[in-house]
Amino acid sequence: MRPEEVMKILEITDSLNLHREKVFIPLQTEENGTATLQSDGRVRIVCPREGATEEWLKQLRIAIETITTKSRVN
Repeated sequence: MRPEEVMKILEITDSLNLHREKVFIPLQTEENGTATLQSDGRVRIVCPREGATEEWLKQLRIAIETITTKSRVN
């Protein structure tokens, strides 16, 4: 994962008012990329192998909004 990709992800999490200590971005990539809520309350974001494309970043924003909203309800 390139530093530019990390910065794009952090721009999204910052815009959603997620404290950076609540965001975990491992350097390894996965086939499709994921965003999951960990048991410790942090959002784990894994970039896809193809990189942080604009389409994936749009989907990432929606996924983060969904999981953080659900965690506030529970």
